[in-house]
Amino acid sequence: NIEATFKDYNMLAEKQAKDPENGPYDAYGGGKSHDKWGKKFFHNLPMETSDAFHVAIVTPVIHYCMGGLKINGGAEVMDASDKVIGGLYGAGEAAGGIHGNNRLGGNSLLDCVVFGRVSGRSAARFFTAQNIKYIE
Repeated sequence: NIEATFKDYNMLAEKQAKDPENGPYDAYGGGKSHDKWGKKFFHNLPMETSDAFHVAIVTPVIHYCMGGLKINGGAEVMDASDKVIGGLYGAGEAAGGIHGNNRLGGNSLLDCVVFGRVSGRSAARFFTAQNIKYIE
């Protein structure tokens, strides 16, 4: 029941505010908590059933792809033998392995911008060299 849930939530928040370091549970991110799930910070309290609530439908989506093409420091795509595939460049989510086993939140845009610029510069150099060979 929502009333009991809100009452419990408000009580936990009050305990946490009065005694933040001595809860019986390990807190998420370190320290202690009175909440069994490790929540330490409670906002917009007290919660009441008469409050206004906004509801949205949430559906699962792919947020970020951690796989992709293997690239080198010049954003050149590598084959299975770690040999450069000439004229093929990768950046952003198309490239894998940039972040190791996990990606820090917010790094995906930096990944796209940095390796987008690197791949553009590398492609320009490659095709300029190809044009010079063709002209000669």
